[in-house]
Parts: sequence; C-alpha cells; structure tokens
Amino acid sequence: MCGIIGIWAKNNKGKEQIAQLPLALPSLKHRGPNHQDYKLYSKCGLGHARLSIIDTDERSNQPFVSDDERYTLVFNGEIYNYSELKQELEKDGVQFKTTSDTEVLFHLLINKGAAALNHLNGFFAFAFYDNQEEELLISRDGVGIKPLYVYEDDAVFLFSSEVQAFQSFDIDLQIDKLALNSYFCLTYFTENQTVYSNVNKLLPGGFVELKNGKKLEGNYCDDLTEKSNLSYQDTVKKLRDLLTDSVAKRMVSDVPLGAFLSGGLDSSIIAALAVKINPKLKTFSVGFDHAYFDETNYANEVSNHIGSEHINLILNKEDFKLNFQSFLSAIDEPFADSSAFAVYLLSKRVKKDVTVALSGDGADELFGGYRKHFADYKIREMGGVKKSLVKVAASGLKPFRSNRSDRLGELNRKVQKLKDGLALNHQERYFKWCQFIREEDRKELLVSDFKSIENPFAELGWEDLNAVLLADQKLVLPNDMLKKVDLMSMAHSLEVRTPFLDRRVIEFANGLPSTYKVNAEGGKQILKDAFRDLLPESVLNRPKKGFEIPIKEWLNDEITTILEGPLFTSEFIQNQGLFNYSYILKLRNEWSDPNFGDKIYMVWALIVFQHWWERNSTSA
Repeated sequence: MCGIIGIWAKNNKGKEQIAQLPLALPSLKHRGPNHQDYKLYSKCGLGHARLSIIDTDERSNQPFVSDDERYTLVFNGEIYNYSELKQELEKDGVQFKTTSDTEVLFHLLINKGAAALNHLNGFFAFAFYDNQEEELLISRDGVGIKPLYVYEDDAVFLFSSEVQAFQSFDIDLQIDKLALNSYFCLTYFTENQTVYSNVNKLLPGGFVELKNGKKLEGNYCDDLTEKSNLSYQDTVKKLRDLLTDSVAKRMVSDVPLGAFLSGGLDSSIIAALAVKINPKLKTFSVGFDHAYFDETNYANEVSNHIGSEHINLILNKEDFKLNFQSFLSAIDEPFADSSAFAVYLLSKRVKKDVTVALSGDGADELFGGYRKHFADYKIREMGGVKKSLVKVAASGLKPFRSNRSDRLGELNRKVQKLKDGLALNHQERYFKWCQFIREEDRKELLVSDFKSIENPFAELGWEDLNAVLLADQKLVLPNDMLKKVDLMSMAHSLEVRTPFLDRRVIEFANGLPSTYKVNAEGGKQILKDAFRDLLPESVLNRPKKGFEIPIKEWLNDEITTILEGPLFTSEFIQNQGLFNYSYILKLRNEWSDPNFGDKIYMVWALIVFQHWWERNSTSA
C-alpha cells in the first residue's frame, strides 16, 4: 500500500515540468512513510511513497528499475495471487531477487504488457514505463479499491494516487461547477468526475497506454460476472470456500495484521475466518457515547464468540472538536460521507497496533445488504393493498420529525422514502434513494446552470434486483465506500484489505440469482447460510443499521461559529461565485428546526467543501 505519481511529457514544454515531480512527491508521504523516491527520464518521471508490507527489505523499494534501466514500475497495492504467478514466471526462466509481489508484477508486465492485467487478482494502481521504446502503461484494479487520478493538457499527462499532488506542477486546475451538483447530491463525485474539470478518475478496470505519440484507453474487466448452475447447497459451499481462501490470501503480511469488527454480519464473517488462521488476531471497532448510534455491544459479543483480542474506540463530542481540523486536512478533494470521520479516528487507533487491517467492505453491494435493497425487493413484491397501507402510514407520520438521530425520526424517514419509491420505476427509484440532498435544495444553493442528474446506468436490466447491486458496485462502492476507506486509512499509513472484493468472489456473487441474496427474509441470505455456524445467532438476526455518526449533535455547539465564520460570509461566498448566500443564510436560520432532517448533509457537505477550498484556493 503506497502512493504513486508520474508525468509524461508530450513536448519540450512538458519535459520542462518533469523536474517538478520531486516537489510533488512529499504530498504522498502519509501513504508511504517508509521510503520515498523517484526516477526521472527525458520523457517521463515516476515517483513512489512506500508503506512496506511484503518483503520489507530496501531491495523492494520503488521505483523498481531493471538492471539496464530500461523498465521502471511504481505500484500501489497488493497482488494476492503473486505466488502462483511467480511460479509460472520461474518456469519461463525468470530469476527473482526479492520475495515481493512488486517484482512479480514487474516481470509479468515485461513479459505480457497490458495482457498481464487479466492475470491479476488484487487491488492496485500502477505505472510501468519502457524507457527504450518510450511507452507508458497505467492501470487501476477492476473494483476501484485503489485510486488513480489523471490530468492532461497540451504539454503533459499526469497521474497520482491523490488529487492534491497535482498542485506542485505548473498547470491550471479549474473547478468543475457542473460536477458540484453530483457532490451536493450524493456527497461524492461520480464516475470519472472530480472537483476539477480537467482532472479525471481512471475508472475501475481502466488502463491507458501511451506509445508512438498516441493514447490508447480501455477497460480490461467490464463484466465481473460468472454464471453458475450449481444447486443452492453447492453454491453455499463454493461461496464459503472462495471467501475462506480470499481471507487466507489477504493475511499474508510481513507486518502486524488485524481486522475491523463492527459487529455486523460482514466484518464478523471476515474476523471469524481470520481468527482461525491467527488465534491471536486483534479486532477493532468504533462506537459513540450516544445510545442510538453506538453498536459496540454487538462487536463485543462477536469478539467473545470467536476469541479475538478486541479493542473498542468510543468517540464523543470532545474527540470531534479535537480532531475535526486534522480530519478535514486529510481530504484531498471534497468528500462528504460523514462516517469518514469515524473511519479516520478508527484508523488512527488501529495503526498503533497493526499496519494491515481486514474489513468487510463490499458485501452489501454484492449480496444485497443495504436497507434500500430490501425495500426495493418489498416494493417489487408488494400488492395494491400493502401499497395503500404504506401511503396511509406515511401520511400519518408526516407531521412528525424525520431524521437519522433517533428511532422515531429514522422510522418516519424510512416510511416517507418507501412511499416516495412507490411512484417511481425501478431505475428512477434506485437513483432517488442514492441521493442525500434534494434537487430543490441544490437548485437553491448552486449558482451555475443547473441540470438534473440522471441515473448513469440506464443500460442495466432493471427488472431484476441484481441490476441494483451492479449499479451500487459501479456507483456507491468505488466512489463512496472504497474512497472513504482508502483516504482515511492512508492518512495514517494503514493498509485495509477487503476479502469480499476478491475477483473470484465478485464474479461468483454477480452470477447468482438475486433471490439467493435478497428475499422475503431480508438481505444477504446466502451469506448467512454459508457462515451460520461461525457466528452468534444475534448477529445473523440483527436488523441492518447504516454506519452513522451523531453529526447533528456534535455540530450543535460549533455551528454558529462555523456558519458565521470567515468561510461563510457574504463577501467570501460572492467572491467564490459558486453558491447563493441567501440559501446558506436560510440553512443557518433553520438549524434549530426539529424538522431540519436531511439538510444536515447539505451543511456537512458545505463545511467540507469550504475547508477544502481554503486550503486549495490558490490553485482553484
């Protein structure tokens, strides 16, 4: 787990900027504190910040360069099938100097070029340069676990693990005003968008080849689906075998390894499998001194059941105040999933004991674990009488508060969303339920010409619930969940590995009937059946609850200072030219209204954006 950066010069003007790469590399040091280095050529420059995990010896430092200096690799991630690949390469006569997966990837790329991508099982972003032919290949893993950002103009082609590294180059970064609509809708940027109009994300599975004066782009794994004709019982067995092997592969490490344990089904399965390999496994959870949000009792129960050495981190309002500024400084571009704050402090605590942590990320998107998945299933199966009852219940609850801060408010919020979903088709309902901030509020906030956001996955067959899961794998997983974990864990030089996102597990899960995953009993049914014997019954039966933090309560004491501070004055907002001050004033005046509800996400997104702007306004 590391950070990479690179520059490709298109002309003499671009070649002058290659010398700026060493100035950008320190911005990635938090991703790789063990070693930072770079290699500069006449047409290309590559930099690397290393977090040592496998073969911690300096011989595996990067950039990894061939003896004749023809080939150079910078690589962020892990290749989990590197042992098998190494054996195949050795049969072809390749001799290895290290025990690292970096060298395996290096020789595989020398031998196969871009075709090597189809042989990889892991998470990665890398750049591979052939100095003799002046050819560059960059790529990103097929799920989007590791980030890779790209900037291009007439002189240079730049890439980096984080957007902020581009600020060290002599380039003109422009705010993408249209993309702000996505950010203030979903709390993150979608598809290949970023906060800058001239910086894009390389899509999951994407690759770019630069050679012979041309740029070739493609995707090596558009479809991660493998159809299965197995019986249900054989399917359960195969899923268990695949995930067990996936966990085992992800426990290969030359540094201490632990696991996140929330007490939910996904992380509990991973921890239960991991503790069989390492009986002294340390597990970690984050909780809150707020009865409604705290769920550490579930994590404690699982830990006692599986026998892990468990550590709870309980956060309170004071922790929020003390760490708020450092948390905001860790965000490389606006990202407003508020639970990122909890992941930030959990990662900070975990890093004190281990350098690698396993997580349960990805299971919800593969096996239908979100509440919206079960709600979508219910609407699809719901008859006219039940739909009428939902409408009556929604009407009766409408006068009461709707929020995520207590049980009554959460119940009302879910009933209102369910009622709204009845009137929409499957595709419209999916995208409506992904949104945190209403379109009418965004119209009031944003100054730029407003366009309604459409579901970007119209081509999926929406009559089957599997389409909802695939859409989440393309939208929510890489842009929100994985972005959050990568950003917050790497802020503390912690590597997080995701066994559910093994390529074999994904392909198998995506080929299963949706009824194996979500049915009348709820979501993730096949996961429960596959691992029922490993977990306490309470974990199998507990209702799904989103990972939330008590953001409204934590901000209460600070909100007046924040919204009346220098980043929210009329003059500051007017000079930005992005937001309507009248709407910000409206939010400030309505803060104490019991029905403020989901507008809290607008406030949070604004706070995150303004602090990002303050740090980056010279380049914006």
